[in-house]
Amino acid sequence: MAEAFKRACIAILLGVIAIYFAVSLIQSMWPTLVVILGVIGLIALVIGGIVIYRRMRAGW
Repeated sequence: MAEAFKRACIAILLGVIAIYFAVSLIQSMWPTLVVILGVIGLIALVIGGIVIYRRMRAGW
């Protein structure tokens, strides 16, 4: 019984360490990820606007 408890504690500790490193990795990449997704979204918005404008001018 004590051995199973010891294994469970070690597993929980390793899980907490893994989550800590995952969160720190995401925090370090977050500004770059936001900029990249923002630029992609802006490009998609402009292209979508151009397509809609051309369709409206040509008649649906």
